[in-house]
Amino acid sequence: MKSWTRTLNLDDAHTLLALAEPGMALSEWTDTCYGRLPHLSVPRQRELIRMIRDGFLTIDGDGRIADGAFLRTYAQASALGQIDMMAYQWALSHPLTLIAVEELIAPALRRQVFEIPLADVEALVAAHIDTSSAESLRKTRTVLLGALEGIGVLETRGTGQYRSLRATHGHPHPISFGYLVMRDLIARDEEAMMASEVSASSLGVRLTQCTPEHARMCVAWNLEHGILWQDHDEIGAAA
Repeated sequence: MKSWTRTLNLDDAHTLLALAEPGMALSEWTDTCYGRLPHLSVPRQRELIRMIRDGFLTIDGDGRIADGAFLRTYAQASALGQIDMMAYQWALSHPLTLIAVEELIAPALRRQVFEIPLADVEALVAAHIDTSSAESLRKTRTVLLGALEGIGVLETRGTGQYRSLRATHGHPHPISFGYLVMRDLIARDEEAMMASEVSASSLGVRLTQCTPEHARMCVAWNLEHGILWQDHDEIGAAA
């Protein structure tokens, strides 16, 4: 897979995402975005606009912003929920994040040997990223670690050779968890999944490594707020 070397300032991302409305022409949104971040150069604004477009928006066949699952849920979220959702969506913008969680974070949590050697991260990046550039591998590792820390499954301390990494259980905001369930259902092209699966092995659990208790709390919150629905032993996402 491709390297992951571009960083995303989440504050700037929120600024541009707040300008996106369902039905708006992509060209109109793009034009509106330019100049809203005067502290950035035009090339950096262009890059940021592309990252938001590709990673956070759904564009329909007419070139307009669609009422996609992320944008719709983001609009319902509190400020804290929006910050949390942004971190998870950014983390999922590259497949390496979920691979790292499942191959490094989850095993460390199961073994309860929480320290993760930096060399293991370097080996994982080298095994999955298709490049011979040492600089691309280094940058990808840095972006990956930032994404893992941003979603709360990794704690980092120190720098350089003294840097330590520790696996942790994530504590996603309930609306982020609900969105991840929606995203999982869309990827599966299914309307619902078993309630037990939502709290045990859905994308919300796999990515965040949250405890079953936290997952059940998130499910209950989403059912109460109408983001998810339950019919007997199945849970699905509201339209």
